[in-house]
Amino acid sequence: MTISSRYAVALHVLVALAQRAPEAGTSEEIAGSVNTNPVVVRRILGALAAAGFVAGRGGRNGGYRLARDARKITLDAVLRAVEPDGVFGLHENPPNRACFVSCAIKEVLGGVFARAEGALHERLRATTVADLLRRAASAPR
Repeated sequence: MTISSRYAVALHVLVALAQRAPEAGTSEEIAGSVNTNPVVVRRILGALAAAGFVAGRGGRNGGYRLARDARKITLDAVLRAVEPDGVFGLHENPPNRACFVSCAIKEVLGGVFARAEGALHERLRATTVADLLRRAASAPR
């Protein structure tokens, strides 16, 4: 079991759009950068559009662009947009009343996960899409 890669793809999409700004990019062009299927990118674009990070439309003459300045899009806001239920999920299995671990684990893990996600969001709030673009531009190729 792994944590979803939607977040990494969403950040890749936003950085790719920031790089081409103010020009728009199609889902096919963006998918080429991500090296994935355009359907994957379109799903991510939908979530990013709903959060107000991108604007545009699909289709033959469509294209997407950033709806906000890349310096104003923080990584924690993007995480909330694409993983609204949080990064760490608890299982849905009912507790086994004969096992004290089973009866307590959701409450115990819930507190641990909440603190971890709080620290994660605090750290991600310090970085923007513009920061990622700057780092990508100066990375060795």
